[in-house]
Amino acid sequence: MLSYFKANDPYRLLGVFLILIIIRVAVLLSGVPLILPELKWLLLGERLGGEGMIMYRDVWDYTAPLSVLVYKWLDILFGKHQLVYQIVSMILVGFQAAIFNNVMLKNKAYNSPSYVPAIVYVLMMNLCFDFLTLSPVLMSMTFILLALNNLFKRMDNHTQDELFVYTGIYLGIAVLFYLPAIFYVLVTLISLFLYTGSIFRRILLLIVGFLLVLIFSGLFFYWNDSFLVYNHHLFMSIWAVDPSYFLSGKGMVIMVLVPFSIFLYSIYRTFKIGKYVNFQSKIQSVMLMFFVSGILAFFMVKERSTFQFIYLVPVMAFFVAHHLLVIKNWILAEATFLLIFVAIILNLLFPLRGWLFVDQLVGVERLLVQPSPYAELTEGKDILVIGEGIEHYKGASLATPYLDWQLSQIHLQHLNYFDNSAEVFLNFTSDMPEVIIDEQEVVPELFRMMPTIAAQYREHASHESVYVRINKQID
Repeated sequence: MLSYFKANDPYRLLGVFLILIIIRVAVLLSGVPLILPELKWLLLGERLGGEGMIMYRDVWDYTAPLSVLVYKWLDILFGKHQLVYQIVSMILVGFQAAIFNNVMLKNKAYNSPSYVPAIVYVLMMNLCFDFLTLSPVLMSMTFILLALNNLFKRMDNHTQDELFVYTGIYLGIAVLFYLPAIFYVLVTLISLFLYTGSIFRRILLLIVGFLLVLIFSGLFFYWNDSFLVYNHHLFMSIWAVDPSYFLSGKGMVIMVLVPFSIFLYSIYRTFKIGKYVNFQSKIQSVMLMFFVSGILAFFMVKERSTFQFIYLVPVMAFFVAHHLLVIKNWILAEATFLLIFVAIILNLLFPLRGWLFVDQLVGVERLLVQPSPYAELTEGKDILVIGEGIEHYKGASLATPYLDWQLSQIHLQHLNYFDNSAEVFLNFTSDMPEVIIDEQEVVPELFRMMPTIAAQYREHASHESVYVRINKQID
């Protein structure tokens, strides 16, 4: 199979896409459970699909604005469906594989031109089952790859001013899809200083291009009277919000042990066997810095799960492809590729299907949306969960802006401040929940201070700290 992709023939991309489709469709048809971050993204899209809704003002969450814009339009066009995210993810991975391979071909990153990088990229995008959805980091990766292409062009002595401006714009868009992508901005600047003779004026053009994207984003929220909340929920959330650990440290290690072992061995073989020109060595150094930035970015993310390692997929694909291409014996090369292929697919399937109890060893249940004890009560209703229990929203919709609890508690746990209580009152009266699930014991104080709202609710007879609207009684 590997020899097929070693040919320098653009039609080999069709084979890449076919393998991607076979892998993804086979897994999706057998069933992929809904994960907690994915449920949140579906809720964001549904909420923002409503008329006049603005992110951060009408939904309190820290997800980057361009990501939620995509979720919004997917909901408007196709509705609230997990399968839509999975299909778009598959299309996007195929597109990125083509970009990645084109970047490597144009910049002569390998000793021989081929489509091995594309097939390895596709394979690495199936490391874990939470890679299969449309995450912010996946969408951001498209623009990181475009910026990477421009960086390599500059390292190859392309000096057009437009190159720097576009690079900055790509990086700005990537950051507005996925905030930790800011670390790749640092990698780009360091690479320009170390490996190019770029003058300060051109580097300044890159910074200007990057800042322009952020400025236009800020202006949009300023014009919609929500700049302060945008700044707090997106940028200040770096310090204001604690990470959510969807997998334990042990679980994370187990999930990435096989792919990272392949990756590290590939780096070793690449540098031990390969002979490269100076420009190729510079590219390898940049990719290693990219890896370091990905590790640093992981400590910045608020949703700790394996899908965040999508940030590292280009680096892993780059070195694994190098490893495969430096093997001279074609039988050994084919056997190595087959071994990597099988190992990655099994790494995807073992925790997903629970083979050999790997799901229990990893602790996958912390990542998955578990059945809610209130499912019959909340099905098809507009509800509010005051707390971390986002799983209760499955089959329901969000009422009021208060999605993320760590941000929402700024209002809901400080009702003694007049501004907070006034805004909470307005948010409730304009979008009254049919069911309130109070995990933080906030509702008694809220009802005490707002008797007109309290008069519309009663506590459910069978569920403690669950309140239903009187005119929409649910038994």
